[in-house]
Amino acid sequence: MTSAEHEAPQTTPKSSRRPQMIAAILMLATAAAFWGASRLTWATVSAEDGLSPQRAFDVKGADWSPWLTPLALVYLAGIAAVLSVRGWGLRLVALLVAAGGVLAAFPAISLIAGGTDSEYAADAGDIPDRYVVLYTDTQWLPAALVLLGTVCAVVAAVVLLRVAKGATMSSKYKTPAARREELETEIFADYERRKKAAAADATKAGDTPVAGGAATGGKDGRSADDPDANERMMWDALDTGIDPTDPSDPDDR
Repeated sequence: MTSAEHEAPQTTPKSSRRPQMIAAILMLATAAAFWGASRLTWATVSAEDGLSPQRAFDVKGADWSPWLTPLALVYLAGIAAVLSVRGWGLRLVALLVAAGGVLAAFPAISLIAGGTDSEYAADAGDIPDRYVVLYTDTQWLPAALVLLGTVCAVVAAVVLLRVAKGATMSSKYKTPAARREELETEIFADYERRKKAAAADATKAGDTPVAGGAATGGKDGRSADDPDANERMMWDALDTGIDPTDPSDPDDR
């Protein structure tokens, strides 16, 4: 083997897993943003009940958007799935990552774009019914933090979709039986292509079968076109480490 062939199995796994590591870091950032936003104060509601002095109620992010804390935990748990699954499983994880980010963005967008909603703030803060809301002061920073987490989640989903679409696991991480089966499948497919091409060339050239032993072409009087005989011979060749599709082999000449 050349030096490039020795280096290929070592560099391919690292390069193929690098996008997944980037996606995992983005998911970690999303979880941190959602968890941090759930602990911040989103609104301050000033209310009074007519019996006591005016009182201020703080509405935390976990109350304003109850999905933030569960989503943060889901993203932390999803990091393991991102690094282990591939194919359609990775596509499904990517869709869930994007969906979670979009779901968390709705309350933040409503707070920034819709302005103050005193009724919703009072309900989210569990303010007793005897209090009358005077005014509500909202904070835009926690909502912006959630939107930042949403952007990280969507970017992570895009990266995962690209990995699932184009990247393949290196043969270094396949079992010996899987590598042997894949190699044998390729050899048989290449053999069938060569046999069909040779038959087509013979037909175009007007060749006719040769009588006698050449017509049989196989062992024990079996026809060379007998699929059972051909398959058995190819398996025997593979077991001895010979590529039966290689035209340079002495047995194929």
